[in-house]
Amino acid sequence: MPMSTGQFNNLYTRKIDEAFFEGWDEEPEQWSRVANNKSGDSNNHTTQIIAGIGAWQSKKELENAKEQRFKQGPLIVTEYEPFGVEVVMSREQIDDAKYGEVADMARDAGHGGRETVEQNFGRFLNELYDRPFYDGVPIISDVHPNFGDSGGTQDNKLTEELSDGSLKNAIILFRTQRDEGGKKISSTPRKLVVPAALQFTAATILQSALVAGTVNNDKNVLPDMELVVNDFWDTTDRWLIMGPRHKINHIWRVQPEFKKKAIMEDNGAQKWLGYFREANEAANWRHIVGSDPV
Repeated sequence: MPMSTGQFNNLYTRKIDEAFFEGWDEEPEQWSRVANNKSGDSNNHTTQIIAGIGAWQSKKELENAKEQRFKQGPLIVTEYEPFGVEVVMSREQIDDAKYGEVADMARDAGHGGRETVEQNFGRFLNELYDRPFYDGVPIISDVHPNFGDSGGTQDNKLTEELSDGSLKNAIILFRTQRDEGGKKISSTPRKLVVPAALQFTAATILQSALVAGTVNNDKNVLPDMELVVNDFWDTTDRWLIMGPRHKINHIWRVQPEFKKKAIMEDNGAQKWLGYFREANEAANWRHIVGSDPV
């Protein structure tokens, strides 16, 4: 039985949609190896910082316990940003779909969307060092204010180039972190995140018990850490470590779409609309230590 025009268009549209997402997923995501993957359901995402209580205190028999109260810290409001593209395919390109040109164009559109997400997150990694966040300082800073009754400041910043010694210093600093109420967070770093320029330095530190070309026979005593290389982080010397309870989030308000417009253009061309809406968020500086060498 001959295929009707409507049947052909439906089949054709499905192939274009499949090709788009094939292009999007062609390589493993890099941002999701660093950030928590979350979904939003309103026009913004809000997080309230709460300063909890401190350690419990000793009391005498029949004596009332000392009262402690929770305190509100800053309110973090994260706005989503929309991104889109309109892909136009001519009548001639559509007619030549049997040669694969249209599917290749759809895959390329997928590559473009994916590139945008990765570039946005790569810039966000640098923002962790460069711009103020919810507590008035960058996420990587040596003067984070505590919002609990104990007051004072805390530090999660080094200024050392990546080496075996500086990584150990970062781990020691990481283990000193306390929550807003002054309690130790008792977390262990599990990831070392580096730009492409530091991938071999990081691999040598984490994965080698012996250092090639030297007489170093020392056993590698570093804790088991995953090496994460981000090709979109535009730096040559910054690096950071993260624990499993970190609050670096990527939030989808609208997941990626690639939809064909229902109406064909007068000249026979057809259009596909790509769209997504996202935000990157840092809801707490804890469980992270970063270095910004000087």
